[in-house]
Amino acid sequence: MRFHHVCGEAVTISDDSRTAKRSEHCFSHGIVFCNKPIQINERICVELSCVSMWSGALRLGVTTCDPAELNASDIPKYAFPDLSKKEGYWVAHLNENETCTGTKITAYINSSSQFHIFRNNKHCGVYISQLPTNQNLWLFYDLYGNTNGIRLVPADGAPKEIQARGTDAVRAYHSSCSTGTQPVYRSRLMLVGKDRVGKTSLKRALTGLSHNKEEKSTNGIDLSASCSFNLNNRSSWKLAIKGEDFPLSPDADKKELGILGGYDGLEEEYHQALANNIVKELLFVPKPTQSINKPIRSSVSSSTGSFNRVNKLDGRLPPLLESLPKITDIKQIPPDLINDVPERVVQLVQKQLENPTADKSLSSSHNSVSKNNTVVLNIWDFAGQAVYYTTHQVFLTSRAVYVIVFNLCDDLTGKQKEKQEKVEESEELSTLEYMDFWMRSIHAHAAENTFNSVDNTRLSPPIFIVGTHRNSLDTDLDTQRLLVEEKFNTVRQYITGKPYTQHIVTPFFAVENDLCSYDQDQQIDLLRSEIEKIAGRESYMGEQMPIKWLKFEQEITRLADEGTHYATFDQVREIAANNGIISDEEIQTLLEFYHDLGVIIYYGSSSMVENVLRNTVILNPQWLIDMFRRFIVSKSSRDQWNLMEDKWKRLELYCIIEEPLIDVLWHDAIPQKYMLLGLMEKFDLLCKRIPPSGQSHREEYGSFYIPMRLRNNKDDNHDSLYPHQASNVVIYLDFNSFLPEGLFYRILTRATRWSQDNGGRDPYLFRRSARFYIDSEHDFILEMPLKQHYIKVVIVREVDLSNDLMTSPPPLPSACAKVRNFLESTLCDLRALWMKRIAYKTCVACPCDKKCILHKLSKCSEQGCLHFLDMDECLSNKIVCCDHRRVQTDQFQKWFPSATNSEFKDPILSVKCLDNIGTNIERNAPDLPKWLKGAAKLLNGGSENQDWMALAKQMGYKTNKIEKFNDDLNPALALLTDWIITSGNTGLSVDMLILYLEQLQRYDIMEVINNAKDAEKDNPEIFLSYQWDHQDEVRKLRDRLERSGFKCWMDIGQMGGGDLLNAKIDEGIRNSKVVVACITPKYIVSHLCNRELGLADVLQKPIIPILFDSVIWPPPGGLAVILSQLVYINLKGVGGHGGTGIHADMEDKYKEIIQHVTIHSVPVVQTSYSESIISDTEVLEKQVQGMSPEHTSSLSSFTDHDILHSAFSELGLPHQHQLLSSTETVARTSNNPQNQGVHVTKCAVCVLL
Repeated sequence: MRFHHVCGEAVTISDDSRTAKRSEHCFSHGIVFCNKPIQINERICVELSCVSMWSGALRLGVTTCDPAELNASDIPKYAFPDLSKKEGYWVAHLNENETCTGTKITAYINSSSQFHIFRNNKHCGVYISQLPTNQNLWLFYDLYGNTNGIRLVPADGAPKEIQARGTDAVRAYHSSCSTGTQPVYRSRLMLVGKDRVGKTSLKRALTGLSHNKEEKSTNGIDLSASCSFNLNNRSSWKLAIKGEDFPLSPDADKKELGILGGYDGLEEEYHQALANNIVKELLFVPKPTQSINKPIRSSVSSSTGSFNRVNKLDGRLPPLLESLPKITDIKQIPPDLINDVPERVVQLVQKQLENPTADKSLSSSHNSVSKNNTVVLNIWDFAGQAVYYTTHQVFLTSRAVYVIVFNLCDDLTGKQKEKQEKVEESEELSTLEYMDFWMRSIHAHAAENTFNSVDNTRLSPPIFIVGTHRNSLDTDLDTQRLLVEEKFNTVRQYITGKPYTQHIVTPFFAVENDLCSYDQDQQIDLLRSEIEKIAGRESYMGEQMPIKWLKFEQEITRLADEGTHYATFDQVREIAANNGIISDEEIQTLLEFYHDLGVIIYYGSSSMVENVLRNTVILNPQWLIDMFRRFIVSKSSRDQWNLMEDKWKRLELYCIIEEPLIDVLWHDAIPQKYMLLGLMEKFDLLCKRIPPSGQSHREEYGSFYIPMRLRNNKDDNHDSLYPHQASNVVIYLDFNSFLPEGLFYRILTRATRWSQDNGGRDPYLFRRSARFYIDSEHDFILEMPLKQHYIKVVIVREVDLSNDLMTSPPPLPSACAKVRNFLESTLCDLRALWMKRIAYKTCVACPCDKKCILHKLSKCSEQGCLHFLDMDECLSNKIVCCDHRRVQTDQFQKWFPSATNSEFKDPILSVKCLDNIGTNIERNAPDLPKWLKGAAKLLNGGSENQDWMALAKQMGYKTNKIEKFNDDLNPALALLTDWIITSGNTGLSVDMLILYLEQLQRYDIMEVINNAKDAEKDNPEIFLSYQWDHQDEVRKLRDRLERSGFKCWMDIGQMGGGDLLNAKIDEGIRNSKVVVACITPKYIVSHLCNRELGLADVLQKPIIPILFDSVIWPPPGGLAVILSQLVYINLKGVGGHGGTGIHADMEDKYKEIIQHVTIHSVPVVQTSYSESIISDTEVLEKQVQGMSPEHTSSLSSFTDHDILHSAFSELGLPHQHQLLSSTETVARTSNNPQNQGVHVTKCAVCVLL
């Protein structure tokens, strides 16, 4: 949006048309228009520039008159009363008490034809109603009085969590804001650190409580504390504790608890907002009744700015207004206005009426936390025991201030053994490694892409580093100060250059929390003050929340405080309805927003399929944490009367839990057992176990795998999992120096689930490795080496013990591609759900002989000495470079399916263009392909044993023929042309040429030829979008389509995965004419499949949905927008009751699919071989007839026919003799129209014979 050039005579418009400035010598003639009509729900925001020499302030409104049709003389001096009296103009204005330099005024028109105004992102109310939104409406401003300038700025939108949910969520949020909003100042204070370093004591010190030497260690996450602070009173934080007997603040100070300060704080927040609304309505003079045929607009009665307002809108809550233009002498509350109003609200209203200027919040700015705004911090104390690491990441958020706590007395680089656990000493993290782990976790899980909004120097969320037990370092203060500085220098040097450094708040703090409350540490005061300052600067502080959302949150908090841990969706819907939240869209947005904030846990979004999760809302996250903790740390009581000892033993040894044991662990939540199991599956903390199909006994109870309990087991011996053979395929997932154990165990959970879906049973699970089933011939192993930041993936092929082979054959490329696709799609999902900043790449170990730095050995096999090559580069290039030397990649390319073979169209060369070429083939045959000339140029310039002459000898040409080539001005071009013509003039001739070039190591020429092949290939017109679990069924569909003449793109035939596959997918969709979506339940929830279909929709490609499995239609989630209007073809249930048989039914469905595809793409009917420009028979005839010697050769130019035969064998190409002659082929093709698409190819050896 820009300002229109037509404006008042005192206004100057900037060059970019974004700023309008009024002359300082007058207070009028300041009307300015926007240059285009305002759209429904489009928010236009201006920042004011003000002076203090005049009276009055900004006026704004809308008009149906196009400013382009106005002249400067048509623009009056004032918007009011001059424009307000004209038909098609509506004017509102602001009080000068509301405006100052920097104030932001936002205006928009909603779908109900109402004109809303926000000041500093706070909703002021509906200023104009019943606008003619069926016409174009232009926004205009009157720079009147003290407002002498405005600048168009981006409008402050909805909270980022709502914006991330899409336009529907933003629309629902704005709709809720129209009934009144309240600024919210809240955050979390997350204390993380090792066990027994003093996190809980630090929490007590920050909140002014005495140190408790008998403090127990935290289990799981303790979020029972909530505190508040005010910037004009920094002496202490007020604490509200749930579940403990701490002193609470008096009732008179309840209002300072704010949101997330417990039920009392929420209730007080809502009462305060409601009282503000009532007072503001009482302070305005009622508006006279107007004709309903005219839009309702405000009218100004004097130049001072007092105006009349609509009193109530449609029976809703009165709008939240900020200006107080005319205060009437109201000292008592009208009885009809306080019916059904809580007593606390009546008290607050009476207080404000008696002293209208007492509540400064009515006119405060909301750009930053002012001195009268209370900030509420929920304090989360994370357990330090290593056993909890796998669940903490679930609760990390960007709306928090993090404090990394460590003990200054600990050795920062040494390893302190956890007291609560019996684990291997070698695996313990040092203090620095532990701090690095947590800061990388915060960066990966919670980091925002933007800097904080104030100084633009740090990433959000901020991280404080605090050392405790300062006084225990030394009794001498000077020595103590030096030791602290030494510790901090060590930490500073360690974190320099790490990806999370921009989150760190400096300087670090050294505190002593073993003090009484009356002997407070000065560093505690400084830390508290810095937390207040940093938290107040976060961009989410002061966000406007709909008042009815706050009331809903109050009810939810009350239920959680009363012990209601969960509720059904219908119950939550009823609570929302009681607070004026009616529409499904608004309820969904509300629940998703509070889920993102961590107030509730709700996974019932439309992308979920599980009905149990969709119908359940967790009101108390602490309860859910406790349920998870029981699965992680519970152990057998070893009681002699424990009749479930066998089940406990199975859980502790094999991480398999049976349902009777689940009932014991969740004895107080049995009705919600399946909901909790569903949530644990959602978090990838467990997966259902499918018993082996050949098991002789039937298991009475269901059971589940819990891979996260593997960390309690001893280390395993990787050598026992698989034989170490050269035929194994070994790839690596390199995580760039950060691989949390929790991520590895989640991958194991998904791998177990995937393996069982493929038919595998009972995977071998160990602490740092596991073996899984792929198919009847293949398994794969996942290893996480100790202290390394990568996962080793080994794909093995089973050996038939009945044969005499000593080693297994190499795995099939399709199996390798299947594993890689699974792993990369899994990591893509986990990154989208939990760890948005986790970085990884697929690699292979470099086979070069570079000496390792640690052991000074060539090809050192130690895990920490490996260096890697990027897999995508290896699959797309013949040669790659490592730090040591160039490496050939053919050994890696054999592991995966090669890209679809590109071939030149037969014939390669036209024989007619080679007549009378003499001794200058390049001049006399100008139509030769460019790639052939380029290859010849490189050959002519080759070194000895790599030039054209070496190639001719390699091909078997005799000396006299080579001398004849040498007589040509371009001997290499003459050689290549002769080779192609005499060897059949087909793509096979070029493949043979590439084979000889590879033997000469002329990879540069091979690349030229292969690039020319890719340029000539036909792009498939059918793109098959599918999820890999149904690959076999989709492959059958592809084969059927290709037999019908439709060339299909399917990624199993292209590449193994990675960025190269993504580029190929993008190219395939863009080049296709139609996209066939193979819909299954896993397809719907797959991020990769959603991206494919989303790109197809953006590119407006026709989409044909085919159901391979039963799903709800339209499918839930984002795909519903794309697929809801499309008619699907159902392949599920073919051959069932009433059909003609599975094969006949399937053929009918295939024909239906082909019919739909034919609408968008024409099948390619391949011509028979005899219709080529030049056939093999013609080549032989020309050789027999003795054509010009310049381009004629015979079999005598080859040393032996076996040269060709052996070459074909090395290429891996079939050598089959066709028995049909060309004339027979033509006759059969012409007599039988059904065979017109048959392509009969002759072997080139047979042609030469």
